[in-house]
Amino acid sequence: MEGYSYYEFDQNHYEGRFWNPQGKQIAVVAVVTPGVDWAAYIGTDAPNSWKELDTCDWAAEHGAKLSAEDAHHYFPEIKLPYRR
Repeated sequence: MEGYSYYEFDQNHYEGRFWNPQGKQIAVVAVVTPGVDWAAYIGTDAPNSWKELDTCDWAAEHGAKLSAEDAHHYFPEIKLPYRR
């Protein structure tokens, strides 16, 4: 199952894409500082949770940062500079 969501996160905003193939959750999120910059992260299975929002939060806080090229693949509509 694939999804697309928008959540608020720690003074910033993020957009997330979420998959749950065979009970293994995966989230790719773009953490955006409005008007400044952004970065994208990937993460899996938030501890002790099966919720989409928890997995997106977990990826935003603890996920692996994507390269700018990979990030633009998932979020081509974001035109801000990519955070280094």
